[in-house]
Amino acid sequence: MKGQYIPLEPNENNTHRSVYVKKFDVGSETAAYFGVFCVRSNTPIPKHPPQLMTSTDPNDPIADALLGESTYERLRVERYALIKRRIPQKLVYQSGLLFAIALVVPIVATYPSSVQATFPGGDPLWSSPLVLWVGVYAGGIELGTAACLVAVAIARRRYEPSLSESQVHALLNVEDVASMFGLATGGFAILITVGFFLLGHAGVETVSAVVESAPRNPYEQTGISVPVIVVGAAAAISSCVVYAVGRYLSS
Repeated sequence: MKGQYIPLEPNENNTHRSVYVKKFDVGSETAAYFGVFCVRSNTPIPKHPPQLMTSTDPNDPIADALLGESTYERLRVERYALIKRRIPQKLVYQSGLLFAIALVVPIVATYPSSVQATFPGGDPLWSSPLVLWVGVYAGGIELGTAACLVAVAIARRRYEPSLSESQVHALLNVEDVASMFGLATGGFAILITVGFFLLGHAGVETVSAVVESAPRNPYEQTGISVPVIVVGAAAAISSCVVYAVGRYLSS
């Protein structure tokens, strides 16, 4: 078998090298002989500076926060928190939870007629069942905590160059508490609300069993009338507003 020249990359001395490879078989063994030939070249070799990671590396947000000029982002990454997302992302999550409350309207509107008859007046959309108030409280938690997150984001944008570390820690404490109440406590209450309303699609027998086993009828009319359709509409509007604010803060 004939050999062949294999060109190599030039070295630091601007020398181009080629390798001559000759290969033949001896029994079950294979031997290879290499000859290295160096040729001087007058062509300059381009040198590329090393690529250093900057504080605006989009592929590594943690390094971006640690190396950037924002004291808030650096301390946010360094401290322990159950919810590590940034405020705009948290607001998007909260808008999703508010939209889940709005889903109660189509859930109730598609009840079987036998289930609708169990609600006061036979029209669940305009009824004010007790379990709906859990969703109302959850929606209030979401809006209140979202307002706290927006206030923290505004304070950071306005005063960050002059904020001390103690002031940043105070803002981060507010953000952490608001995040836990909004995404954990409020989210759990919303799941309970939607879950109770979904039981209506399991049939009137399931609803009757829940009413009999519960210490208080979760579907009974409350003293303060807040119809399901009103709560759903308010939740849908609030969801859109919170989502828009979150997207604005991320820009």
